[in-house]
Amino acid sequence: MVERGEGEVRRDQVAIEEPLEIRVDGEALVVTMRSPGAEEELALGYLYAEGWIEGAGDVADVEAGPAARSDRRPAVPANDETPLVPGAVVDVRLSAQGRERSRRRADAGERERAFRVTSACGVCGKPSLEDLWVRLPAIRPLDLPPDRERRLVRELPAAMRVRQDLFGDTGGVHAAALFEVDDGPVELLWLYEDIGRHNAVDKIVGRALQAGRLPLDSTILAVSGRLGFEIVQKAAVAGIPTLAAVGAPSSLALDIAHLAGIRVYAFVAGDRSNLYPAAPVEAHLVSNVD
Repeated sequence: MVERGEGEVRRDQVAIEEPLEIRVDGEALVVTMRSPGAEEELALGYLYAEGWIEGAGDVADVEAGPAARSDRRPAVPANDETPLVPGAVVDVRLSAQGRERSRRRADAGERERAFRVTSACGVCGKPSLEDLWVRLPAIRPLDLPPDRERRLVRELPAAMRVRQDLFGDTGGVHAAALFEVDDGPVELLWLYEDIGRHNAVDKIVGRALQAGRLPLDSTILAVSGRLGFEIVQKAAVAGIPTLAAVGAPSSLALDIAHLAGIRVYAFVAGDRSNLYPAAPVEAHLVSNVD
């Protein structure tokens, strides 16, 4: 650490980034860079968002564990001192109906490709944007008065931040939190932290699949950082009607949100937020005028 020209030695905690290989029936499909933890949820959420599975009925079993030595590769040319790259493997075993769905995708040529997803890119692997458009469901908006929805959204970043322990320790991870919005108090269902924001969302979607909660049509998804294409795509496939982001949205994220009927709140902080309604109108700044 260097401060005012003077240095001192301190121990620091850094966010762990490791590869996770997702397999389907023993065949490698994708390698994603992620923070360790909730590997099964991540794999299921990824496969659901990408259309490889359409529900828990497509899955017979899930096996997760460390990568075998034969699966690992050195990060630099091999020598006696070369450390092995750490990693883990999740193998999703499909049911009969899941195998039939996978077979149809393989016939279309999609299974021929192997993908690498970095911690910064969550959309590698889509064959085409056209494939995304046809999978967007029509999402019903939350049955909330606009004023109440706005007040709820503004409370979510603080509710999420106090539970971001890994971010507090390292400052190097994102978070995604899913809140149930019903007649009663807002309930935090699940929160995941990950070095890749899209991974955190995949973990939520996978957890919802495990719990039989899909579609998530009575929830709000809150995310730290910006709101990109991949986050909105995953939320749309999961049926989430409202998104709240601490950072800015991208143009394509808003395009998809509009197509799916998702309301987007961005720059959510304190008593301010930008509302991008699920309608073809310009965004406007919403201030605290309640």
